[in-house]
This record gives sequence, C-alpha cells and structure tokens, in this order.
Amino acid sequence: MSLPKTFSSDDDYFRAVVDFLHSYSWVYSEANTSCLKTLDCMPQEFKDYFLQLSNEDLNIFPFVHESLEGCPEEVQQFRQQIANMTLQQTASSVSQAKSKCSNQNRKIGAKKQHEIEQLAGKIHAHCAEAQTQLIIDLGSGLGYLSESLFKLGSNYLILGLEADERRVEAARQRCQKFLPQEALKSISYKTEFIEADADSRARIERYALELAQSHGLLSDGLKTALIGLHACADLSISAMILFLAMPQVRSLHIMPCCYHKLALRTDRDSTRGSPFVNFPLSNGLRNAMSATAVECFNRPFMRLACQQTNSRWRMDSLAHAEHGRQMYMRALATAICDPDELVKLQSKSALNSAEDGDSFDHFRLRFQLYSQQTGMPLNWRHVHEERFNQFTQKYSDGRGCRLAEALCCLQTSMQKLCENLVLYDRLCFLKESAAAEQLQLEVCYEKLFDEQISPRCHSLIAKKL
Repeated sequence: MSLPKTFSSDDDYFRAVVDFLHSYSWVYSEANTSCLKTLDCMPQEFKDYFLQLSNEDLNIFPFVHESLEGCPEEVQQFRQQIANMTLQQTASSVSQAKSKCSNQNRKIGAKKQHEIEQLAGKIHAHCAEAQTQLIIDLGSGLGYLSESLFKLGSNYLILGLEADERRVEAARQRCQKFLPQEALKSISYKTEFIEADADSRARIERYALELAQSHGLLSDGLKTALIGLHACADLSISAMILFLAMPQVRSLHIMPCCYHKLALRTDRDSTRGSPFVNFPLSNGLRNAMSATAVECFNRPFMRLACQQTNSRWRMDSLAHAEHGRQMYMRALATAICDPDELVKLQSKSALNSAEDGDSFDHFRLRFQLYSQQTGMPLNWRHVHEERFNQFTQKYSDGRGCRLAEALCCLQTSMQKLCENLVLYDRLCFLKESAAAEQLQLEVCYEKLFDEQISPRCHSLIAKKL
C-alpha cells in the first residue's frame, strides 16, 4: 500500500482517486442486497458489454493491468484509470513462517493459524533485532498471538489488552493450560477498551508498570512494541496515536481490518464533511475531499475496501453464473418489499434449490417476509407478486443474474484502489503527525499474508529512529 509510480506527489494521487470514486460511486453506493437500484444507474454501454462478455474475458476484467481486447471506450477508460492509480500486481512473495506454537488441542482455523504464524514471525524477527523487552498486544482476544510470541521468545514481557472480559478470562485459562509455568509471570491479560485518549493511555502505562515491576523492572526504561493482529476499525488509529504519544514505544506492528466498522461522527453537517470520525486522516486526503462531494465515502465504500480481493475472482462459467444468480435473487427479494418489511432466506441452501426464472410460488418458498417493527413473519401479498413479475420481465433471459455478476466484477476491479486509499491515508497521517512532533520514523506496509487465505494481508510497520 503505497504511492503508485504514475504520481509524483501524494496530493496528486489523492485528487485523482477522489475524482474517480466520485464519478463511479454508483458501483458501490448501495449494498449488494439492494443492487437492483445500482443496475438502474449502470450506463447502457457497460450493460451491453457485460451481457455479451465471454467467461474468459470476465475472469480477466478485474486484473486491470492485463490487456483486454474489445472493450468499448467508456469501459476501457474505467479499467485504465484504475490501472494508473494502482500498483501492478506481482506474484505473492509471502514467506511461510513456522511458529513454534503447537496447534494441538486448539480449535484454530487455517486462516487464523496462517495469520498468527506470519505476524508472530515478523514481530519476533524485529523485536529480537531491536532488543524489545515489552510487547503490548492490542485487542489480544483469546491470546493466540501472545502465546506464539512467548514460544518464539520466552524473555518477552507481554501485556494483552482486550475489551471483552470473557475473552480475557479465557486467555488466562489458555495460558495456564497450554504454556509453561513461567508464562504466567511473563504474560498479563487485562480488560481494556483501547482508545487514544489520556485516560486509556494512563491505564495502559499502569498495567505495563505492574508487569515490569513484577520482574524488578521499570516500564519507562523498557523498549516496547505495540502490536495487533486484527486492529479492527478505529483500533488501528488509536494504536498509531498511542505509538506516537508513548516515548517508550519504539515500534508498531498492526494488521488493519474492518474499515466499514469505523465510528460515525455524531456532529456531522449533512452537507459537508466525511461521516467518519477517523477518515480522512491526512491533510492530503482532507484537501482532496474538500473539493468534491463526500457522499461517495460512505459505509458501502468502506465495505468495498475490505471485500475479497481479485485473488479469488477467476472461476468457471457455472460458478460465475451461480454467484450472479444468488446475488440477483437476494436483491430481487429486497426490491419487492415495502419500506417497513425485510426478507430472509428460509435456509442456507434456499437459493440453490431452484433455477433462475422460477415462479413466484417457488420464490416465496425460499424467502420469508418479516415486519421490521415487530420482527414477526408476514405473508407475501399480491402486491409483492406484481412487483416480482415486473422485475422478472425487466431482467428476463438471465439478464439480471449476468448484470449482478457484472456489478461484482466492477467492484472487484475497484477493491484494491479503495483499500489503498484508506491505508495510504493512514500512512500519510502517521508521517505528518511524526513530523509535527519532530519524530523520525520509518513507516511502510508489508504484505505478510497470502491474500487467498486472508484478504486483509498488509501489516503497518513503523519504527522510531
């Protein structure tokens, strides 16, 4: 996550991306469960192109640095602009770190295990070199990352901070069950909702001091690292601010994720400013967004930024058709509801039970209607059937399914651009804040995970010099 070579400055990059996203916000402005509204906004040239597109070219389309013949000018311009604003993808060079932490007797999935091993290995390599003594694990959960780091370096003091008291207690129990006796003195788990304010910082420093004093040390003199495996939503920003504010903290290793859960502002003027407390952060992006409408930077934008990457896009024609059919049918169910109604699948396999173009009788067997106010189930009515017939006539011959998959294709094409904007904004903010405080930093993103296993695969790494 960095500045593409086609741009000479951060300001130019931010302006270009903001202008592009403003022009193509229709691609993601609605949740995919309401994508029939989006299809109404899709330009006819895009619709005509995707309705006749071969599966081979559909698989190529999101890989915007690969050539694709036969694109209409407007479609080609869409791909070319994204290519200019994103780094060209290369084969993954993620090294497969091997943790010393055994997985026996633990119910850890392959994704979680991959993330723990890769991040723990990277943190340990840096901390060993920097002679780090204290590691503060932000959002420590059940303690998997802390346990792995203790296995890699039993001389570490590790403070795990977690907002969920039940997880804190479970982490303590796991430590007693799975780690040697000395780990009980070296690892301390505390309940803490981590924020960047002075009160939260003071509590963190008190916990660190208590752990250090239990070993006859003072926390102020300990080289400290802040880490986080799933630094969800605003936790990443809190971690960056704490890193800058705490002199004893010399390095930061966090994996940002869940951008769509960023806190919303409560004092927002409806006509101005971002809806998020912590986006944008950098002066460059703030200035770029001030020159255009910001409605395109909303929850759906953030959700797109943390969707699956294009690494899983290539599929055979049947898989694409089925994916498009499920998305279309779910959106159709939403589209025929009244504003005070909602709809749910009858079962997980409901969408697989019938072919596209089914009658309304089959449709209502797959979907259950509910009242939004009471949550009670409702019966489908004649007005719903009329709406159903109108949409199925409008999107007959499988057009709705193909266009739904086309929309997914366009979103997949934009995903890396959106995520890079979010993450690069944070990197620039960190540099700007450090410069204002006359701190010298090395800061970068490094790809640590295989994105086919874990889509949020970039670690923000910062070191004070």
